[in-house]
Amino acid sequence: IFAERGFATTRVEDILERAGVARRTFYKYFSSKEAVLAAIYELATGELIAGMQAASAGAEADPLEAIQLGLDAYLDYHLAHGPLLRVLVQQAVRSDSPLAPLRARFREGLVQLLDTAVRASGRPAQDPVFYRALISAVEGVSLELLTTESGPKDVARAKAALHLLLEKTLRS
Repeated sequence: IFAERGFATTRVEDILERAGVARRTFYKYFSSKEAVLAAIYELATGELIAGMQAASAGAEADPLEAIQLGLDAYLDYHLAHGPLLRVLVQQAVRSDSPLAPLRARFREGLVQLLDTAVRASGRPAQDPVFYRALISAVEGVSLELLTTESGPKDVARAKAALHLLLEKTLRS
């Protein structure tokens, strides 16, 4: 329902109707529609991290390739769950959103994954700001893909651009 109507226009009543649950049952588990969105965000980011880790596991010999595979998995996940993730990310980037602290924790988890992979490559650790900039670039590309009519060629171009960014910054 959030993906169809957007967060602002979705009401608790809409959620109740779509889920087929009684108001009392809803409030037993959630205090508000914001709490529902936060639960969905936690689930989605958990799945995303797990997918990135699984994708990068096949490149243990080359940690930088593992990063590339993880970034590819990030974009693939966003495209597979586009309409809902667009709502989640748009809400999470707002500093006044209840998702903002969850986003900060998610991004710090990604910083740790990147730092671990870079150190495993034998290269010195980077400033965490570098990792945050890379994460912001991936997030921005993903949002752009989510808000435009994007096809497989657009996703391939985005992946190639991010791979080039990694090559230029981490391999040199």
